[in-house]
Amino acid sequence: MKPTHTAELHKELCEVHTTIGGFWSVDTIQTYFDAVDAASLPLVQDRSPIYACVDFTDFIPQDRATGDAIRDHLLKAQKFGLCRIATIGASALTAMQYKRLSQGIVTQFFENKPDALAWLRADR
Repeated sequence: MKPTHTAELHKELCEVHTTIGGFWSVDTIQTYFDAVDAASLPLVQDRSPIYACVDFTDFIPQDRATGDAIRDHLLKAQKFGLCRIATIGASALTAMQYKRLSQGIVTQFFENKPDALAWLRADR
């Protein structure tokens, strides 16, 4: 499956919404990280908290090296203000992998975007 992604900043809500699909390698996943980092930069510069909504509908489980790269990026993102992640449409296997990779970050899994955004925005 061909890798695809989008990244969009909603600055007024301190949210970064992304989609990621396909199968990535440890080399190609950097393209996604660069897009997420660029979208998040205004929040980092403002020292604002970062809330993420990630659509995994077309994402498939990744190999170990790519998973490790994702974990490393998530750890770095925490240092720059990542607070919560709402994920959408993850398969059972992807959800299991992502739970392992995102340990230490408040993460919830949802079937649809309205429920994910409601949770992400609760208590703010």
